[in-house]
Amino acid sequence: MSKKILIIAGEASSDSHAASLVKAINSISPDIKFFGIGGKNMQSAGVELLYNIVNLAVMGPVDLIEHYSKLRKIYYHLCSLAKQNKPDCAILIDYPGFNLKIAKYLKALGIPIIYYVSPQIWAWGAGRIKKIRRLVDKILVLFSFEEELYKKEGVKVSFVGHPLLDSVKQTIQRDKFLTQLNINPKKTTVGILPGSRNHEVTRILPIMLDAAKLMQDSLGADNVEFLLPIANTIKKDFVKSFLKQRKINITLIEGNTYNALSASYVAMVASGTATLETALLGIPMAIVYRVAMLTYLLLRAVIRIPYIGMVNVMSGKKIVPEFVQYNAKGRLIAEYLLELIRNKDRWQEVKNSILEIKPKLGSPGASTRAAEEVVEFLKKA
Repeated sequence: MSKKILIIAGEASSDSHAASLVKAINSISPDIKFFGIGGKNMQSAGVELLYNIVNLAVMGPVDLIEHYSKLRKIYYHLCSLAKQNKPDCAILIDYPGFNLKIAKYLKALGIPIIYYVSPQIWAWGAGRIKKIRRLVDKILVLFSFEEELYKKEGVKVSFVGHPLLDSVKQTIQRDKFLTQLNINPKKTTVGILPGSRNHEVTRILPIMLDAAKLMQDSLGADNVEFLLPIANTIKKDFVKSFLKQRKINITLIEGNTYNALSASYVAMVASGTATLETALLGIPMAIVYRVAMLTYLLLRAVIRIPYIGMVNVMSGKKIVPEFVQYNAKGRLIAEYLLELIRNKDRWQEVKNSILEIKPKLGSPGASTRAAEEVVEFLKKA
């Protein structure tokens, strides 16, 4: 009899990680069936998708209020389905606000739970580790320091490495890529990654565009081109709406994020998975983030580490600047990136520091290792 797995992901990056995991599991055990909630990558991987909730990703109380009724409806429907169609296992991916709540219900049903991609308890929400220990049967983590943290707390944990090591690759040489876009390869190219959620783009892209205009004015319009790869969770027309009345040399790119980043000399990047993707490609960057004021005040009260960018967290020091909230100003971002563009030694220094992160993410094959853990877990469950 084939096994059934309930799988839940609520972020664009988690949807991608989930899809890779599903494919890896099915390459080992093709008879395992998946159903759950997430995004279109999971659906393409063969998951029976009950809801696409990637665009309902929650960051703080303001987002929670906006999406609460929809998430509540999804939660109760999923609970009902889990009770009626009891899966052999549940795989919960990041998204702790939702996943830890449903984990409590699944645990009461006697459904074994694997958590893949740990909530950032090392940054905030340290009290959640007790809940994880109580509810989760096995946790699979992406960073080695997380394995040590969970082991100290008596949680069954395995470090599998980061799946980005397999997916983040340049596939087209820079000059060829830019020529295909009708961009002169001799131009200075600057990447713009404003996030994968509409509300992130709304708050962050205008700041990045302010920086872009200042950089263009300083370098000369004939000498610079801005590359904006659009996340697959964002509609192109939505991004274009921010560009009206702005005279900036900016090229919108769909479905080619890593080649766009690789073609960039420097980049401005919204805090999140994109900072790691940019780091793996060795691109010096400025990290930018702004949230609703209430969210910021609450996060500032609970965050226990001095940085928000994973590049800096993993380095243990600030190797790239973080322009957050009050400091998220176009002028400050432009000044920093212009310094890198004009000072090759400084640019190289930052690039070298960024590239030191890669070995800390483990080795390629994370999805396969995670899949082997899941299949082995199912045999014992």
